[in-house]
Amino acid sequence: MPRGGVRSVGSVPQRPVPACPIRDGDPCSLCVPGVSGPQDCGLVYLVTSDPELRAEWAARRHTEAALKRERRCTA
Repeated sequence: MPRGGVRSVGSVPQRPVPACPIRDGDPCSLCVPGVSGPQDCGLVYLVTSDPELRAEWAARRHTEAALKRERRCTA
């Protein structure tokens, strides 16, 4: 993008990069063959549809977020 954050007329906008909902902070790397993104990923479906896996996933995200906040406060 040019200086000032303004695109020139006729420039093509970049496509958004889908984020992996399982690996927080990572882009979707299409790690499962045949998928086009998180919307049709079997791993994402399994984790979000199983109550126990979903609870564990949420707990890990919560723990990771708390660690990030703690690091930010001590830095």
